[in-house]
Amino acid sequence: MRKKLVLIDGSSYLYRAYYALPPLKSPKGEPTGAIYGFLRMISSLMKDLSPEYVSVVFDLPGKTFRHEKYQEYKANRKETPDDLKIQIPKIKELIKLWGIKILEIPGYEADDIIATLAKKGKEKGFEVVIVTPDKDMMQLVEEGIKILNPVNGEIFDREKVKEKYGIYPEQFVDYLAMIGDTVDNIIGVKGVGPKTAAKLLNEYGNLENIIKNIDKLKPKLQEAFKEQLQNLEKNIFLIKLKTDISLDIFIEDLKKEKADLQKLKEEFEQLGFKSLIKDIYKTKKEEITLKQNTLF
Repeated sequence: MRKKLVLIDGSSYLYRAYYALPPLKSPKGEPTGAIYGFLRMISSLMKDLSPEYVSVVFDLPGKTFRHEKYQEYKANRKETPDDLKIQIPKIKELIKLWGIKILEIPGYEADDIIATLAKKGKEKGFEVVIVTPDKDMMQLVEEGIKILNPVNGEIFDREKVKEKYGIYPEQFVDYLAMIGDTVDNIIGVKGVGPKTAAKLLNEYGNLENIIKNIDKLKPKLQEAFKEQLQNLEKNIFLIKLKTDISLDIFIEDLKKEKADLQKLKEEFEQLGFKSLIKDIYKTKKEEITLKQNTLF
């Protein structure tokens, strides 16, 4: 049985936790909604997947190599709310107490770090599960690498990607380059939505072949592609994830360590997280029972 490596998109977890819950406060009056939501999701994930190797990966503030080349990249994104910013250090502290490694690298997005780790993990023979709701990550799906959407529990392998989007993972960069992404300020081809993009990719295989056969397209599509030709190369640069970042860590270093239950309990008490105190001890009992059962 292959060892499991779980890579968690911490930045998406942050925002989901922050916006999903009301503005909770600790007994001291500090904001705790994002902390509580984040840790509930981590707790649930640990129970469901029981990963032996796991890491939470975050974006760092500041520009990445994409911003250096194209200043308009993600220019329309709002600033991180102040009451979320002040909760992030505590979230990271508690993740570490849980025995989970945190990774973040200046100049790179969490997605690129995850992409690099996923490829390395697969090469080492791990079963890799990427936990993210971000559809950009579908480009990484292949034999040995799956995506788990934490919002609805959907698991994507190669055929599931095809079923949902009408294309295969290796076509996903071209697909996104054509439809664009308003969240990241990436402008697609006018009039080309998901259905049209999937249809074109099924007919021609990839974006390069679509452009080679541009004269065979309907007049409106011809015009739209010709107008956007220069931007399509830029879109691919912005969308395609790097899988060759130089990392000062080995996959084996991501082995989950023993949680500091006493320290976690103290922190949860200060934050007013009574249900999470029960959760961590319940999880611990389940782990002990599992180990005992597997001895016979």
